[in-house]
Amino acid sequence: MKFRLIVLAAGLSTRFGSNKLLCCLDGKPLFRYTLDKLTEVKKKRNDIESIIIVTRYKEIISEATRLGIPYVRNDHSEEGITSSLKLGLTASAMEDRTNSSEDTAYAFFVADQPRLRMETIEGLFDAMQKSGKGIACVKAGGRSGNPVIFSERYKEDLLSLKGDTGGKQLFRRYQDDVLYYCADPVEISDIDTPEDI
Repeated sequence: MKFRLIVLAAGLSTRFGSNKLLCCLDGKPLFRYTLDKLTEVKKKRNDIESIIIVTRYKEIISEATRLGIPYVRNDHSEEGITSSLKLGLTASAMEDRTNSSEDTAYAFFVADQPRLRMETIEGLFDAMQKSGKGIACVKAGGRSGNPVIFSERYKEDLLSLKGDTGGKQLFRRYQDDVLYYCADPVEISDIDTPEDI
């Protein structure tokens, strides 16, 4: 199985009060934590085909360009996470159509989860490879969270999603094909308010 990584970084940060992705945590903008970890994972593994980021922010576009990471712009993120998911999926699938196969999987990451560990990311990939399941995500304390991976066979289901709940709608529909990978609860905590920083 080959993985295509999609970083969702177009949210409006309404609860935060300003663009949280540009806020610094220990001297580094929040969105860079995810990008840096995924760049490192891609260097280590030969099953990572690509990384792409979905954003509406010029600062993130500029940094992604500097890092050599392709981006797709989402100027309609008020429509919710599903709009970014579809844009990222479409752009990632278009990157190399000749390489798409049943063995392709799309891994979605959010840009406000700085405590997610590289060991967990790699463990999730490895567990999905071994399981034969078509959907995988991390789970902690009885709660599922990001990252989430969908195999190629769910691409059309993802593209037909509506609303702001993202791919979790498919978890209920295909519950027998879902792998849950255990993580520390702090890893799946995202940053929603200035207090979380």
